[in-house]
Amino acid sequence: MDGSNKLQVFERKICLTLLVIAGSTLAFMLVFTVVNVVLRAFGRPIVGDVEITSFLGAVVVGFSLPYTSMRKAHVAVDFLLERLSKGSSCWLQVLTRAVSIALFAWMGWNFYIMSTDLIRSGEVTPVFRLPYYPISFGIAFCCLMQCLVLLSQIREIVGGSHE
Repeated sequence: MDGSNKLQVFERKICLTLLVIAGSTLAFMLVFTVVNVVLRAFGRPIVGDVEITSFLGAVVVGFSLPYTSMRKAHVAVDFLLERLSKGSSCWLQVLTRAVSIALFAWMGWNFYIMSTDLIRSGEVTPVFRLPYYPISFGIAFCCLMQCLVLLSQIREIVGGSHE
């Protein structure tokens, strides 16, 4: 197994692990919301439900993004790419992924900085006193993984093995 295959296997395992975390979180979010609605009907809503749902939503969105990109399950504007020559289409795809890498690298770096600031300040949620930094570190890691996925796609496009 050469280096690029090892990198692809690593990428797929990490993205799949992040997806399992996102999916499990979404399932828990569903159960949590149903339980909260039922309890609210009896006049006993869960205290801090917005706090918990916000955390869970951030995990679902952030952790599912790398896998979604790896599977190319995102929205693409094919009608433009179909009108271009193969060479122009490839270069446009490389360009958009390069810009996306820059964006996600910037976002990841800022989430990392925010996480370290949250640790320093000791900021926690108002109801449960949960620290914010684990979620922001997780999102920073997901941004890094998104960059890796996009880099792999650029390698595929340039190598001619892109769909």
